[in-house]
Amino acid sequence: MRKEVRTIKPTDSASLARELFRRYDIHHLVVVDKKNVRGVLADRDLIDVDTDTPVQRAMAHPPVTIESDETIRKAAGLMSGHAIGSLPVVDGGKLVGIVTTHDLIALLAKGAIHPGPEGERPVLAKRGPRMKPVGMRAR
Repeated sequence: MRKEVRTIKPTDSASLARELFRRYDIHHLVVVDKKNVRGVLADRDLIDVDTDTPVQRAMAHPPVTIESDETIRKAAGLMSGHAIGSLPVVDGGKLVGIVTTHDLIALLAKGAIHPGPEGERPVLAKRGPRMKPVGMRAR
């Protein structure tokens, strides 16, 4: 989960959203109104949207959110089941972070879910000579 979340108001323009995507090199903005999460806007949601269109017309709503004490597995399941790329993380209705597919892939790549053994990891090229299959061994 990333604690630094970029937000935008529902009445802000698509051009402001595009600028925020470019400036911060992000792909998702959480749409908030008076500290309440109203929706999520992905950069791909703005492909065919005019620059002066308010983001509330392009955002995904109602938002799919997750509580901060839930598991990574549940986050991945929600994102997969709803075919979404991000989940706003809330604590008692208050926005506290965001989880994206990038975050999940980074965790998986690190082995955060099932860490490997400590020390040198085995490499196939260093495993030693291969044995012949049982039926082909010399007697």
